[in-house]
Amino acid sequence: MTNKPRILIVEDQPRERDALARLLRAEGYQPLTAKNCTEALAFVTDSVSLVISDLRLGQESGVNLLQAWKSRRPETPFVVVTAYGEVSSAVGAIKLGAEDYLQKPLNPEGLLLLIRRLVVREPEHSENRSGDSDSVPELAAIIGQSPPMKILSEQIQRVAVAEGLVLILGESGTGKELVAEAIHRLSRRANGPFVAVNMAAVPESLAEAELFGAVKGAFTGADSDRIGRFEAAHQGTLFIDEIGDFPLAAQVKLLRVLENLTISPVGTNEDRRVDVRVIAATSRNLQELIQQNQFREDLFYRLNVLTIELPPLRNRPGDVALLIDRFLQECRERHNRPGIELSGELREFLQNYEWPGNVRQLRNAIENMVVMGKQNPLSIEDLPAYLSGNPAAPKSELFVGESPLQSLERSAILSALDRFQGNRTRAAEALGISVRTLQRKLKAWQSNE
Repeated sequence: MTNKPRILIVEDQPRERDALARLLRAEGYQPLTAKNCTEALAFVTDSVSLVISDLRLGQESGVNLLQAWKSRRPETPFVVVTAYGEVSSAVGAIKLGAEDYLQKPLNPEGLLLLIRRLVVREPEHSENRSGDSDSVPELAAIIGQSPPMKILSEQIQRVAVAEGLVLILGESGTGKELVAEAIHRLSRRANGPFVAVNMAAVPESLAEAELFGAVKGAFTGADSDRIGRFEAAHQGTLFIDEIGDFPLAAQVKLLRVLENLTISPVGTNEDRRVDVRVIAATSRNLQELIQQNQFREDLFYRLNVLTIELPPLRNRPGDVALLIDRFLQECRERHNRPGIELSGELREFLQNYEWPGNVRQLRNAIENMVVMGKQNPLSIEDLPAYLSGNPAAPKSELFVGESPLQSLERSAILSALDRFQGNRTRAAEALGISVRTLQRKLKAWQSNE
Protein backbone atom coordinates (compact mmCIF):
# COMPACT_ATOMS: atom_id res chain seq x y z
CA MET A 1 0.00 0.00 0.00
CA THR A 2 2.84 2.41 0.82
CA ASN A 3 4.17 2.15 -2.73
CA LYS A 4 1.00 3.47 -4.35
CA PRO A 5 1.57 6.88 -5.99
CA ARG A 6 -0.15 9.59 -3.94
CA ILE A 7 -2.25 11.98 -6.01
CA LEU A 8 -3.68 15.12 -4.42
CA ILE A 9 -7.15 16.15 -5.67
CA VAL A 10 -8.08 19.76 -4.95
CA GLU A 11 -11.76 20.34 -5.70
CA ASP A 12 -14.35 22.35 -3.76
CA GLN A 13 -17.31 20.31 -5.08
CA PRO A 14 -17.69 17.18 -2.86
CA ARG A 15 -19.37 15.04 -5.51
CA GLU A 16 -16.71 15.67 -8.14
CA ARG A 17 -13.92 15.29 -5.59
CA ASP A 18 -15.23 11.95 -4.33
CA ALA A 19 -15.88 10.59 -7.84
CA LEU A 20 -12.33 11.38 -8.91
CA ALA A 21 -10.94 9.81 -5.74
CA ARG A 22 -12.89 6.60 -6.42
CA LEU A 23 -11.58 6.44 -9.98
CA LEU A 24 -7.96 6.87 -8.93
CA ARG A 25 -8.30 4.36 -6.11
CA ALA A 26 -9.69 1.79 -8.55
CA GLU A 27 -6.68 2.37 -10.82
CA GLY A 28 -4.19 1.59 -8.06
CA TYR A 29 -3.35 5.12 -6.89
CA GLN A 30 -3.66 6.59 -3.39
CA PRO A 31 -5.87 9.69 -3.62
CA LEU A 32 -5.54 12.55 -1.16
CA THR A 33 -8.27 15.18 -1.12
CA ALA A 34 -8.58 18.86 -0.26
CA LYS A 35 -11.36 21.38 -0.79
CA ASN A 36 -9.28 24.57 -0.69
CA CYS A 37 -5.75 25.95 -0.84
CA THR A 38 -5.14 25.72 2.90
CA GLU A 39 -6.01 22.02 3.05
CA ALA A 40 -3.99 21.34 -0.09
CA LEU A 41 -0.83 23.03 1.19
CA ALA A 42 -0.98 20.86 4.31
CA PHE A 43 0.20 18.03 2.05
CA VAL A 44 3.15 19.95 0.57
CA THR A 45 5.67 18.26 2.86
CA ASP A 46 4.29 14.79 2.08
CA SER A 47 5.39 12.57 -0.78
CA VAL A 48 2.87 13.64 -3.41
CA SER A 49 3.37 12.31 -6.95
CA LEU A 50 0.88 14.63 -8.68
CA VAL A 51 -1.51 17.49 -7.88
CA ILE A 52 -4.80 17.82 -9.79
CA SER A 53 -6.51 21.10 -8.92
CA ASP A 54 -9.59 22.91 -10.16
CA LEU A 55 -8.89 26.50 -11.23
CA ARG A 56 -11.96 27.66 -9.30
CA LEU A 57 -11.94 26.77 -5.60
CA GLY A 58 -14.86 28.76 -4.31
CA GLN A 59 -13.47 32.22 -3.60
CA GLU A 60 -9.92 30.97 -4.05
CA SER A 61 -7.87 30.40 -7.18
CA GLY A 62 -6.10 27.26 -8.27
CA VAL A 63 -3.44 29.49 -9.86
CA ASN A 64 -2.52 30.81 -6.42
CA LEU A 65 -2.23 27.25 -5.16
CA LEU A 66 -0.03 26.38 -8.14
CA GLN A 67 2.35 29.23 -7.40
CA ALA A 68 2.49 28.45 -3.68
CA TRP A 69 3.04 24.74 -4.27
CA LYS A 70 5.68 25.20 -6.98
CA SER A 71 7.60 27.65 -4.80
CA ARG A 72 8.10 24.87 -2.26
CA ARG A 73 7.91 21.71 -4.38
CA PRO A 74 8.79 22.66 -7.98
CA GLU A 75 9.41 19.02 -8.92
CA THR A 76 5.79 17.94 -8.28
CA PRO A 77 3.76 17.65 -11.52
CA PHE A 78 0.71 19.92 -11.35
CA VAL A 79 -2.42 19.64 -13.54
CA VAL A 80 -5.21 22.20 -13.57
CA VAL A 81 -8.85 21.50 -14.35
CA THR A 82 -10.93 24.16 -16.06
CA ALA A 83 -14.48 24.65 -17.25
CA TYR A 84 -15.16 25.06 -20.97
CA GLY A 85 -14.47 28.63 -22.05
CA GLU A 86 -11.69 29.19 -19.47
CA VAL A 87 -8.87 27.71 -21.52
CA SER A 88 -6.96 30.99 -21.51
CA SER A 89 -6.68 30.76 -17.71
CA ALA A 90 -5.40 27.21 -18.01
CA VAL A 91 -2.76 28.26 -20.54
CA GLY A 92 -1.71 30.99 -18.11
CA ALA A 93 -1.30 28.31 -15.45
CA ILE A 94 0.92 26.29 -17.78
CA LYS A 95 3.15 29.33 -18.21
CA LEU A 96 3.44 29.45 -14.41
CA GLY A 97 4.58 25.84 -14.18
CA ALA A 98 1.58 23.53 -14.60
CA GLU A 99 2.39 20.49 -16.73
CA ASP A 100 -0.99 20.29 -18.45
CA TYR A 101 -4.68 21.10 -18.15
CA LEU A 102 -7.96 19.23 -18.50
CA GLN A 103 -11.40 20.51 -19.37
CA LYS A 104 -14.65 19.60 -17.64
CA PRO A 105 -16.42 17.29 -17.92
CA LEU A 106 -13.37 15.11 -17.40
CA ASN A 107 -12.80 12.21 -19.77
CA PRO A 108 -11.72 9.34 -17.46
CA GLU A 109 -9.63 7.64 -20.15
CA GLY A 110 -7.84 10.86 -21.07
CA LEU A 111 -7.26 11.68 -17.43
CA LEU A 112 -5.71 8.27 -16.73
CA LEU A 113 -3.47 8.53 -19.79
CA LEU A 114 -2.21 11.90 -18.55
CA ILE A 115 -1.60 10.51 -15.07
CA ARG A 116 0.36 7.57 -16.51
CA ARG A 117 2.53 10.05 -18.40
CA LEU A 118 3.23 12.25 -15.38
CA VAL A 119 3.40 9.76 -12.53
CA VAL A 120 6.30 7.33 -12.17
CA ARG A 121 5.10 4.22 -10.35
CA GLU A 122 7.15 2.19 -7.93
CA PRO A 123 8.62 -1.02 -9.42
CA GLU A 124 5.88 -3.34 -8.17
CA HIS A 125 3.31 -1.18 -9.98
CA SER A 126 5.26 -0.66 -13.16
CA GLU A 127 4.30 -3.84 -14.99
CA ASN A 128 3.19 -3.15 -18.54
CA ARG A 129 -0.17 -4.71 -19.20
CA SER A 130 -0.21 -4.08 -22.94
CA GLY A 131 1.21 -7.52 -23.62
CA ASP A 132 3.65 -6.25 -26.24
CA SER A 133 5.52 -3.14 -25.13
CA ASP A 134 7.37 -4.20 -21.98
CA SER A 135 10.34 -1.94 -22.70
CA VAL A 136 8.23 1.10 -23.70
CA PRO A 137 5.94 2.20 -20.83
CA GLU A 138 4.47 4.98 -22.99
CA LEU A 139 2.82 2.29 -25.13
CA ALA A 140 1.05 0.61 -22.19
CA ALA A 141 -2.38 1.68 -23.46
CA ILE A 142 -1.75 0.10 -26.89
CA ILE A 143 -2.94 -3.43 -26.18
CA GLY A 144 -2.08 -6.30 -28.51
CA GLN A 145 0.43 -8.97 -29.49
CA SER A 146 -0.78 -9.61 -33.04
CA PRO A 147 1.45 -8.78 -36.04
CA PRO A 148 -0.62 -5.67 -36.94
CA MET A 149 -0.19 -4.32 -33.42
CA LYS A 150 3.54 -5.00 -33.38
CA ILE A 151 3.82 -3.06 -36.62
CA LEU A 152 1.74 -0.27 -35.09
CA SER A 153 4.00 -0.06 -32.03
CA GLU A 154 7.05 0.23 -34.26
CA GLN A 155 5.40 2.94 -36.36
CA ILE A 156 4.44 4.95 -33.28
CA GLN A 157 8.03 4.90 -32.03
CA ARG A 158 9.42 5.90 -35.43
CA VAL A 159 7.12 8.87 -36.02
CA ALA A 160 7.39 10.05 -32.40
CA VAL A 161 11.02 11.08 -32.79
CA ALA A 162 10.22 13.07 -35.95
CA GLU A 163 8.56 16.49 -36.05
CA GLY A 164 6.34 16.19 -39.12
CA LEU A 165 2.57 16.08 -39.36
CA VAL A 166 1.01 12.73 -38.57
CA LEU A 167 -2.21 11.45 -40.11
CA ILE A 168 -3.90 8.55 -38.30
CA LEU A 169 -6.45 6.59 -40.30
CA GLY A 170 -8.84 4.05 -38.86
CA GLU A 171 -12.43 3.14 -38.25
CA SER A 172 -14.33 4.66 -35.35
CA GLY A 173 -13.41 3.01 -32.07
CA THR A 174 -9.97 1.73 -33.08
CA GLY A 175 -8.10 3.97 -30.62
CA LYS A 176 -6.83 6.89 -32.68
CA GLU A 177 -6.57 9.25 -29.72
CA LEU A 178 -4.65 6.64 -27.70
CA VAL A 179 -2.12 6.41 -30.54
CA ALA A 180 -1.84 10.19 -30.76
CA GLU A 181 -1.28 10.37 -27.00
CA ALA A 182 1.44 7.70 -27.22
CA ILE A 183 3.21 9.61 -30.00
CA HIS A 184 3.13 12.74 -27.85
CA ARG A 185 4.48 10.95 -24.76
CA LEU A 186 7.38 9.50 -26.75
CA SER A 187 8.24 12.77 -28.48
CA ARG A 188 10.50 15.61 -27.39
CA ARG A 189 7.29 17.53 -26.63
CA ALA A 190 6.25 15.11 -23.89
CA ASN A 191 6.54 17.80 -21.21
CA GLY A 192 4.32 20.16 -23.20
CA PRO A 193 0.51 20.09 -23.38
CA PHE A 194 -1.46 17.49 -25.32
CA VAL A 195 -4.60 19.22 -26.61
CA ALA A 196 -7.33 17.26 -28.38
CA VAL A 197 -10.34 18.46 -30.34
CA ASN A 198 -12.95 16.37 -32.17
CA MET A 199 -14.19 18.29 -35.20
CA ALA A 200 -17.27 16.05 -35.47
CA ALA A 201 -18.45 17.54 -32.17
CA VAL A 202 -17.80 21.18 -33.12
CA PRO A 203 -20.54 23.17 -34.93
CA GLU A 204 -19.34 24.24 -38.39
CA SER A 205 -19.89 27.91 -37.54
CA LEU A 206 -17.47 27.65 -34.61
CA ALA A 207 -14.76 25.51 -36.21
CA GLU A 208 -12.38 28.39 -36.93
CA ALA A 209 -12.81 29.92 -33.48
CA GLU A 210 -12.26 26.51 -31.87
CA LEU A 211 -8.88 26.05 -33.55
CA PHE A 212 -7.59 29.58 -34.08
CA GLY A 213 -9.34 31.55 -31.34
CA ALA A 214 -11.54 34.65 -31.60
CA VAL A 215 -11.66 38.18 -30.25
CA LYS A 216 -14.56 39.74 -28.40
CA GLY A 217 -17.39 40.69 -30.77
CA ALA A 218 -16.11 38.55 -33.67
CA PHE A 219 -19.48 36.81 -33.91
CA THR A 220 -22.75 36.55 -32.03
CA GLY A 221 -22.06 35.17 -28.57
CA ALA A 222 -18.35 36.08 -28.56
CA ASP A 223 -18.54 38.18 -25.39
CA SER A 224 -14.85 37.80 -24.56
CA ASP A 225 -11.56 36.91 -26.22
CA ARG A 226 -11.20 33.19 -26.73
CA ILE A 227 -7.93 31.28 -27.09
CA GLY A 228 -7.90 28.60 -29.78
CA ARG A 229 -6.64 25.04 -29.57
CA PHE A 230 -3.50 25.83 -31.59
CA GLU A 231 -2.41 28.45 -29.08
CA ALA A 232 -3.40 26.24 -26.14
CA ALA A 233 -1.10 23.51 -27.50
CA HIS A 234 1.92 25.84 -27.80
CA GLN A 235 5.16 23.82 -27.36
CA GLY A 236 3.13 20.65 -27.29
CA THR A 237 0.91 18.53 -29.53
CA LEU A 238 -2.47 19.33 -31.06
CA PHE A 239 -4.61 16.32 -31.93
CA ILE A 240 -7.35 17.15 -34.46
CA ASP A 241 -9.73 14.20 -34.53
CA GLU A 242 -12.19 13.63 -37.40
CA ILE A 243 -10.37 16.07 -39.66
CA GLY A 244 -12.66 14.90 -42.47
CA ASP A 245 -15.49 16.84 -40.78
CA PHE A 246 -13.61 20.14 -40.93
CA PRO A 247 -15.75 22.66 -42.88
CA LEU A 248 -14.69 23.00 -46.52
CA ALA A 249 -14.85 26.81 -46.43
CA ALA A 250 -12.32 26.95 -43.57
CA GLN A 251 -9.91 24.36 -44.93
CA VAL A 252 -7.80 26.89 -46.82
CA LYS A 253 -7.12 28.73 -43.55
CA LEU A 254 -6.15 25.48 -41.84
CA LEU A 255 -3.80 24.69 -44.74
CA ARG A 256 -2.12 28.07 -44.35
CA VAL A 257 -1.67 27.54 -40.61
CA LEU A 258 -0.16 24.11 -41.14
CA GLU A 259 2.28 25.61 -43.64
CA ASN A 260 3.60 28.47 -41.50
CA LEU A 261 2.31 27.79 -37.95
CA THR A 262 0.90 31.29 -37.77
CA ILE A 263 -2.67 31.77 -36.60
CA SER A 264 -5.06 34.72 -36.93
CA PRO A 265 -7.91 34.66 -34.40
CA VAL A 266 -11.36 35.23 -35.87
CA GLY A 267 -12.16 38.94 -35.92
CA THR A 268 -8.60 40.18 -36.20
CA ASN A 269 -5.76 40.39 -38.71
CA GLU A 270 -3.17 39.87 -35.99
CA ASP A 271 -0.72 37.04 -36.68
CA ARG A 272 0.49 34.87 -33.81
CA ARG A 273 3.25 32.31 -34.14
CA VAL A 274 2.73 28.96 -32.45
CA ASP A 275 5.10 26.07 -31.83
CA VAL A 276 2.86 23.04 -32.26
CA ARG A 277 3.08 19.55 -33.67
CA VAL A 278 -0.17 18.54 -35.33
CA ILE A 279 -1.57 15.02 -35.36
CA ALA A 280 -4.77 14.61 -37.37
CA ALA A 281 -7.08 11.61 -37.54
CA THR A 282 -10.16 10.50 -39.41
CA SER A 283 -12.47 7.54 -39.77
CA ARG A 284 -13.54 8.78 -43.22
CA ASN A 285 -11.96 8.15 -46.61
CA LEU A 286 -10.38 11.51 -47.42
CA GLN A 287 -9.75 10.62 -51.05
CA GLU A 288 -13.45 9.88 -51.51
CA LEU A 289 -14.25 13.22 -49.89
CA ILE A 290 -11.91 14.89 -52.38
CA GLN A 291 -13.83 13.29 -55.25
CA GLN A 292 -17.06 14.58 -53.70
CA ASN A 293 -15.58 18.10 -53.41
CA GLN A 294 -15.87 17.97 -49.62
CA PHE A 295 -12.14 18.03 -48.85
CA ARG A 296 -9.30 20.01 -50.41
CA GLU A 297 -6.73 17.93 -52.25
CA ASP A 298 -3.87 20.25 -51.26
CA LEU A 299 -4.84 19.93 -47.58
CA PHE A 300 -4.87 16.15 -47.90
CA TYR A 301 -1.34 16.10 -49.31
CA ARG A 302 -0.18 18.48 -46.58
CA LEU A 303 -1.60 16.18 -43.90
CA ASN A 304 -0.48 12.95 -45.52
CA VAL A 305 3.18 13.20 -44.47
CA LEU A 306 3.59 10.49 -41.82
CA THR A 307 0.61 8.15 -42.03
CA ILE A 308 -0.42 5.43 -39.60
CA GLU A 309 -3.38 3.17 -40.32
CA LEU A 310 -4.99 1.42 -37.38
CA PRO A 311 -6.25 -2.12 -37.92
CA PRO A 312 -9.92 -2.81 -37.14
CA LEU A 313 -10.48 -5.30 -34.34
CA ARG A 314 -11.80 -7.94 -36.78
CA ASN A 315 -8.33 -8.00 -38.41
CA ARG A 316 -6.59 -8.89 -35.16
CA PRO A 317 -8.82 -11.51 -33.52
CA GLY A 318 -5.93 -12.86 -31.49
CA ASP A 319 -5.93 -9.64 -29.44
CA VAL A 320 -9.58 -9.88 -28.39
CA ALA A 321 -8.81 -12.16 -25.44
CA LEU A 322 -6.21 -9.67 -24.14
CA LEU A 323 -8.67 -6.82 -24.50
CA ILE A 324 -11.42 -8.75 -22.73
CA ASP A 325 -9.16 -9.49 -19.76
CA ARG A 326 -7.93 -5.89 -19.59
CA PHE A 327 -11.39 -4.32 -19.78
CA LEU A 328 -12.90 -6.87 -17.39
CA GLN A 329 -10.26 -6.09 -14.77
CA GLU A 330 -10.69 -2.33 -15.21
CA CYS A 331 -14.48 -2.62 -14.86
CA ARG A 332 -14.21 -4.86 -11.80
CA GLU A 333 -12.17 -2.21 -10.05
CA ARG A 334 -14.13 0.80 -11.29
CA HIS A 335 -17.53 -0.60 -10.39
CA ASN A 336 -16.52 -2.51 -7.24
CA ARG A 337 -17.36 -5.98 -8.56
CA PRO A 338 -14.08 -7.78 -7.83
CA GLY A 339 -15.32 -11.35 -8.22
CA ILE A 340 -17.19 -11.03 -11.51
CA GLU A 341 -16.21 -13.55 -14.20
CA LEU A 342 -17.29 -14.54 -17.72
CA SER A 343 -18.71 -17.93 -18.62
CA GLY A 344 -16.87 -19.93 -21.25
CA GLU A 345 -19.79 -19.58 -23.66
CA LEU A 346 -19.88 -15.79 -23.26
CA ARG A 347 -16.13 -15.46 -23.67
CA GLU A 348 -16.30 -17.54 -26.85
CA PHE A 349 -19.06 -15.30 -28.23
CA LEU A 350 -17.08 -12.14 -27.46
CA GLN A 351 -14.00 -13.55 -29.14
CA ASN A 352 -15.88 -14.61 -32.27
CA TYR A 353 -18.03 -11.49 -32.71
CA GLU A 354 -16.64 -9.10 -35.34
CA TRP A 355 -17.23 -5.82 -33.43
CA PRO A 356 -18.19 -3.20 -36.04
CA GLY A 357 -17.63 -0.54 -33.35
CA ASN A 358 -14.15 -1.99 -32.70
CA VAL A 359 -12.34 -1.73 -29.36
CA ARG A 360 -14.65 0.97 -28.02
CA GLN A 361 -17.71 -1.20 -28.61
CA LEU A 362 -16.07 -4.19 -26.91
CA ARG A 363 -15.18 -2.06 -23.90
CA ASN A 364 -18.73 -0.67 -23.70
CA ALA A 365 -20.26 -4.16 -23.92
CA ILE A 366 -18.08 -5.50 -21.09
CA GLU A 367 -18.80 -2.49 -18.89
CA ASN A 368 -22.53 -2.87 -19.54
CA MET A 369 -22.44 -6.51 -18.48
CA VAL A 370 -20.30 -5.92 -15.39
CA VAL A 371 -22.71 -3.25 -14.14
CA MET A 372 -26.03 -4.71 -15.30
CA GLY A 373 -25.32 -8.44 -15.12
CA LYS A 374 -27.51 -10.42 -12.75
CA GLN A 375 -25.40 -13.54 -12.29
CA ASN A 376 -21.83 -14.67 -11.82
CA PRO A 377 -20.29 -15.84 -14.01
CA LEU A 378 -21.83 -13.58 -16.63
CA SER A 379 -23.50 -15.49 -19.47
CA ILE A 380 -24.92 -14.91 -22.95
CA GLU A 381 -28.11 -13.73 -21.24
CA ASP A 382 -26.21 -10.74 -19.81
CA LEU A 383 -25.18 -9.39 -23.22
CA PRO A 384 -26.45 -5.89 -24.10
CA ALA A 385 -29.81 -6.09 -25.88
CA TYR A 386 -28.43 -5.11 -29.28
CA LEU A 387 -26.05 -8.07 -29.16
CA SER A 388 -28.18 -10.67 -27.40
CA GLY A 389 -31.31 -10.73 -29.56
CA ASN A 390 -29.83 -13.43 -31.76
CA PRO A 391 -26.12 -14.06 -31.19
CA ALA A 392 -25.75 -15.92 -34.48
CA ALA A 393 -27.52 -13.28 -36.56
CA PRO A 394 -24.65 -10.83 -37.02
CA LYS A 395 -22.67 -13.39 -39.00
CA SER A 396 -25.41 -15.18 -40.88
CA GLU A 397 -28.20 -12.80 -41.86
CA LEU A 398 -27.17 -10.79 -44.91
CA PHE A 399 -28.92 -7.83 -46.46
CA VAL A 400 -29.22 -8.08 -50.24
CA GLY A 401 -26.11 -6.83 -52.02
CA GLU A 402 -24.05 -6.47 -48.86
CA SER A 403 -20.92 -8.25 -47.67
CA PRO A 404 -21.04 -10.11 -44.35
CA LEU A 405 -19.20 -7.23 -42.68
CA GLN A 406 -21.59 -4.59 -44.07
CA SER A 407 -24.57 -6.69 -43.01
CA LEU A 408 -23.09 -7.12 -39.52
CA GLU A 409 -22.67 -3.39 -39.20
CA ARG A 410 -26.20 -2.62 -40.40
CA SER A 411 -27.68 -5.27 -38.10
CA ALA A 412 -25.88 -3.89 -35.04
CA ILE A 413 -26.91 -0.30 -35.80
CA LEU A 414 -30.55 -1.12 -36.46
CA SER A 415 -30.72 -3.25 -33.31
CA ALA A 416 -29.26 -0.42 -31.23
CA LEU A 417 -31.72 2.09 -32.68
CA ASP A 418 -34.57 -0.28 -31.91
CA ARG A 419 -33.33 -0.76 -28.36
CA PHE A 420 -33.25 2.99 -27.71
CA GLN A 421 -36.50 3.78 -29.54
CA GLY A 422 -34.73 5.62 -32.34
CA ASN A 423 -32.55 7.80 -30.09
CA ARG A 424 -29.45 8.20 -32.24
CA THR A 425 -27.26 9.66 -29.51
CA ARG A 426 -27.82 6.75 -27.12
CA ALA A 427 -27.53 4.20 -29.94
CA ALA A 428 -24.20 5.68 -31.05
CA GLU A 429 -22.86 5.61 -27.47
CA ALA A 430 -23.82 1.95 -27.08
CA LEU A 431 -22.18 1.07 -30.40
CA GLY A 432 -19.02 3.03 -29.63
CA ILE A 433 -19.31 5.29 -32.68
CA SER A 434 -19.99 9.00 -33.11
CA VAL A 435 -23.47 10.32 -33.85
CA ARG A 436 -22.17 11.76 -37.12
CA THR A 437 -20.86 8.37 -38.19
CA LEU A 438 -24.23 6.77 -37.43
CA GLN A 439 -26.05 9.51 -39.34
CA ARG A 440 -23.77 9.12 -42.37
CA LYS A 441 -24.41 5.40 -42.51
CA LEU A 442 -28.18 5.82 -42.22
CA LYS A 443 -28.13 8.44 -44.99
CA ALA A 444 -26.03 6.17 -47.24
CA TRP A 445 -28.43 3.26 -46.73
CA GLN A 446 -31.43 5.46 -47.53
CA SER A 447 -29.84 6.70 -50.75
CA ASN A 448 -29.14 3.12 -51.88
CA GLU A 449 -32.65 1.85 -51.24
